[in-house]
Amino acid sequence: MPIKLLPLNDLIEKLIKVQKHMNRYFFIFLVLVVYESPAQLLSDSLMNRDNYIIYATVYKKGVYKTFEEFKYNDPSIVEDFTFDKNQLWLTDSKTGKNSKIKKNEVWGFSDGARIFVRWRKYNEIVEMGRYCYFKEKGTRVVFGYSMFPLAIIPIPVPYTDELIINFNTGKPFLLSKKLLKEILAIDDPELLTEFMNEKQKKKKLFEYIVKYNDRNTDKIK
Repeated sequence: MPIKLLPLNDLIEKLIKVQKHMNRYFFIFLVLVVYESPAQLLSDSLMNRDNYIIYATVYKKGVYKTFEEFKYNDPSIVEDFTFDKNQLWLTDSKTGKNSKIKKNEVWGFSDGARIFVRWRKYNEIVEMGRYCYFKEKGTRVVFGYSMFPLAIIPIPVPYTDELIINFNTGKPFLLSKKLLKEILAIDDPELLTEFMNEKQKKKKLFEYIVKYNDRNTDKIK
């Protein structure tokens, strides 16, 4: 059967029409991709946030090696472990022997009811939110002079550090009046005004972190 050839002009017109249809379908495809992708990303983000430990009703018992494990309530060491005199011990289920868990490999741990974070010691986190708060008490050794006889001697000095962890980044900070004022100036000027009217600001740091967390849940990422 002989093949019928279209005139050149007709062939060009048909090709243009086909191209227009292809462009239209391609445009629709792009719209769907652009529309669906952010929606999916938002859905994934919300699902991830649901797993944040600050929203958990139960803390999984275990040892966190990293801040991310803490953030998502997902300790990587969940075998039997014990905490004794500022030291974590891992118990071998077969032999029953204990082995030390190196401090530099630990971010913190949970006993199922409380959460502890490693600083110089292991300290309980007593406030959870945009900024997680804990306090550490101990003794530092400084060196001073004795007059009789003249010598440099170690002197134990007690300390109390108040610290916060930025839940969005995992970074810890020593809490001070200056730092709190900077946080409030950016996120909550109204609360800053209230804080500035306090007479004993140093004693109010924890109280205002709690207030900030209650008022600024939308700042959690």
